[in-house]
Amino acid sequence: MADNSEQVLHFHEYFKIIRNRLWVIFTIFSLTVLSGYYVTTQVLPKVYTASAQIQIRPRGVVDVPGLNNIRTDGGFDPTTFQAEFEIMQSPDVLTPIITDLGLDKIWAKRVFKSGLDALPLQDALAYMNGILKLDFKRGTNIIEITVSSEVPKEAADIANALADRYKTMRDQEEDLRNNRGTDSLRDQITQQQAVVDNARNALEKMRQDLGKQGIEIPTGSGDTITERIESDLESRQRDLLVAKEDYDARRVLLESVINLPDDQFLDTLDGLQHQPGDIATLRADALKMESDISNLLKDGFDENHPRIQSLQAELEAKNKQIKDLIAGLRHAMTIDTEMAKSRVGLLQTEVNDLTNKVQHDTSNALVPFMDAQRQLQQQQTLLDALNVRMHQNQADSQLQESPVRIISRAEPPEYPSKPNKTLNMAVSVLAGLFVGVGVAFLIEYLDTSVKTMADAETLLGLPVLTVIPNKGGPMPLVQDAGRLPHAEGYRILRAKLDLKVQNGIGPSLTMLSGGPGEGKSTTIYNLAVICAQAGQSVILVDCDLRRPTLHELLGVSNERGLSNYLRGEGEAVKFVQRTAIPKLQVLTAGNMPMSEIGVLVGDKIRHMLDDLKQRYDLVLIDAPPVLGISDGSIIAREVDYVILVIQHRRYPREISLRAKRAIEEVHGNCVGMVLNCVAVKSDDSYYYYSSYGNYYKKADRSKKKKDAANANGKPAPAVIRKADLESDEF
Repeated sequence: MADNSEQVLHFHEYFKIIRNRLWVIFTIFSLTVLSGYYVTTQVLPKVYTASAQIQIRPRGVVDVPGLNNIRTDGGFDPTTFQAEFEIMQSPDVLTPIITDLGLDKIWAKRVFKSGLDALPLQDALAYMNGILKLDFKRGTNIIEITVSSEVPKEAADIANALADRYKTMRDQEEDLRNNRGTDSLRDQITQQQAVVDNARNALEKMRQDLGKQGIEIPTGSGDTITERIESDLESRQRDLLVAKEDYDARRVLLESVINLPDDQFLDTLDGLQHQPGDIATLRADALKMESDISNLLKDGFDENHPRIQSLQAELEAKNKQIKDLIAGLRHAMTIDTEMAKSRVGLLQTEVNDLTNKVQHDTSNALVPFMDAQRQLQQQQTLLDALNVRMHQNQADSQLQESPVRIISRAEPPEYPSKPNKTLNMAVSVLAGLFVGVGVAFLIEYLDTSVKTMADAETLLGLPVLTVIPNKGGPMPLVQDAGRLPHAEGYRILRAKLDLKVQNGIGPSLTMLSGGPGEGKSTTIYNLAVICAQAGQSVILVDCDLRRPTLHELLGVSNERGLSNYLRGEGEAVKFVQRTAIPKLQVLTAGNMPMSEIGVLVGDKIRHMLDDLKQRYDLVLIDAPPVLGISDGSIIAREVDYVILVIQHRRYPREISLRAKRAIEEVHGNCVGMVLNCVAVKSDDSYYYYSSYGNYYKKADRSKKKKDAANANGKPAPAVIRKADLESDEF
């Protein structure tokens, strides 16, 4: 339970600090919010954002017939998108856009405030990359192109130009790959056509030779070969034909690409849709690394910089990996072709064996002719297959879609995207509250003045005799203001002091403060009024010769007074004046020339006090501040009681502590303290003192009700005024 109580008290103290410094928090909060609004609406430039969306198809490969006949599509992952982003941000793509739109000239004047007609290309590209943002939607192949600019139309034009430029580039690359594949296939058809023409010419020559020899060329297979052998022969011949077609296709492909350089080798396979997906991914990675190295060099990095050397090492590793894969692919194609050739040889052996069996019943002169005829058929079949493939590629190229599709084009935005007024104002509100509360706690931490009664009593070791509220500052009382709740604090002070005449001699009392303006003159004046109203004969002596004030409070003349007594012009009682308040007389300071300041000495003050204490019930002396002026110390040594007046939250604690020490050094009898101008409503420690007003107000309302009831002969209705409920008397 003790821990919980301490925690509640801890947060309660925080709340009091915030409440007491609410004006600081409100001021800083208001300034921060107004500054945030001004900066957002007047200082920060307005930035407009335009976006275009494009859909890109993956770079897939399809193996040619006779190899794998399987389609493999390259999937999209962050690495693939990053490679495409690097391509879209490369100088090859951005430079034509900057040139066509004249952005280098526009930015030179509007953005860089340069005297040049056009920005250098490197600076324009750097600024373009700064306002360009590329992103992709997860799980899709859609890229969003976002451009920010101070001009709405410029942002939309750049986004659309980039989408169009990238689409054109990809279309050109696709056409180039298709053309390379078509050219390679056309070369194969030309070569195969020559083979067919040669076989046909040879067959025709053999036909003519047999005709000259008078040998009749049979139109069928003849009846001398058994049906089983002929059937096997035909089956093996068909298998042999298929195997030769497969071998020829592989051989032609191998002969066409085996000796090409690596780049042409891959481009040819890509055009034939035969490039493996892992090589395409590695090439994209290598392209990205080359772009990174180029950008770093443009940014001013040296070629020997560790980052560039690291990227170059990675690039060399990637290129070596690509070369190894290409070499493996060449070797695999060679082995695959040799295996097809071996199959042809095996089938050819079987066909030859079956043919030998058939030739027993066939004229030896017809055997070469029949072989040439079968060879022609095989070559013609292969030629027909290549022609079909050519027609298919041409049809596919006509129906093929672009690898890039523009989904939505950018439109000039109507409203700026930056600055975000809502976000900035929210940040300003939070920052204002945070800074305001922080400054309030900082001020409270740096404020070393007296804040509470416990503060003062712990610091000085003196009791707090009374607390004077701060309603209107230190308020002097008048004769008819005795029922004001403001006077109750002085009644408490009088009751605690118990100032009585003993052996015919009245006590003397002064009030001192460490610094000026703490309300000691008003406080001692009000105490004199309260004591006089209580029936004591009181004399007020104004010993503040430098800044006298009592004559103004009492409305009397200050022509003659204490200064005359100090100059030896007569006894002090000779210069005492009566006031409008019964039982209260005053000895004003009088006119003291600056040259005579410092004539206040202890012997004269002691003689004056001895005389006045025999004539009055109470002698109250108003003295100057005890620090920095010797008069206060002299008076403190001669009077019976000294009360230290401390204004709430005015001076640092060190001032009050030094004032007490100054009194003790002259052996003054300091009996307690008065806390002046206390904000009783802002501190729960003074709740008791804030009840004065309510107590007297209730009494006044009860008296008025009784008077009204006696006048009308019936009880007065209970009326509660709004002003009573909202009273802020203290």
